Amino acid sequence: MATTLIACTVHRLEPTRQRSSGYAGNMASAELQRLWKLNQIDSGLVDVRLKAAALDVGKKITAELDELKKQDAEIGGHARKLSADLTDLEITQKGIEDKLKKIDKELYGGKVVNSREVENLEKEVAALKRQRNANDEKILELWEVVPPAKAEADKIEAKIAEKQKQLAERKKAAVVEKAALEAEFARLTKLRPDALRGIGPGIMNKYEGIRQRMGGVGMAEITKKNACVGCGTILPERMVQSLREDKVITCESCHRILYYTEGVV
Repeated sequence: MATTLIACTVHRLEPTRQRSSGYAGNMASAELQRLWKLNQIDSGLVDVRLKAAALDVGKKITAELDELKKQDAEIGGHARKLSADLTDLEITQKGIEDKLKKIDKELYGGKVVNSREVENLEKEVAALKRQRNANDEKILELWEVVPPAKAEADKIEAKIAEKQKQLAERKKAAVVEKAALEAEFARLTKLRPDALRGIGPGIMNKYEGIRQRMGGVGMAEITKKNACVGCGTILPERMVQSLREDKVITCESCHRILYYTEGVV
């Protein structure tokens, strides 16, 4: 049963391989020929629906983009933090230098003469220099790690930009593909009413019931080797003979109405 379903799915995906009835030799009845024409239209509609359902709108690219954004949050975020820390330290160092210059002017500019005030300023200078020296060590460390971290972050940002471009292009192409599918669906739908003419209610009801059960395709052609194109089942000679006699026969495996005419592959 699983093999039959897989084979039928392949048939639905390739409706254009079904052939017209204009072959020499035994011919199907006019009614079956009209039903076959209708089946080709219905197969085309199934094909359009399947293609529309499988339309690539960039799902894979979006997933890849999301993964890159996660990497950017981690690697890029780390690089940005290091850069921010370096900037903050450099600003702090400038503030320390400015303060040292100010105190130096106060000490040696004659503004401060009180010994206690001088002592306090000298202590402040010593503390500022210790802080400056500690900051200098941190700055030297950051100068070593910031460039490679930024380089890694830049690579990820470049990949993100490229994926965003790919996604935009894929979505643009999907719009075009969707419009083409909608146009083909409209074209086939318009052909269907004319194709219904000349088909009796009995065989039409049988066809519609099978079509509803079999995913939209109610007929299957027979190959020269007496195989059902819909599911690949080899048909017994008695069934083929009945088809030659213009009887309505269904496949024992996929249950589609069989279409036979000599000259098929």
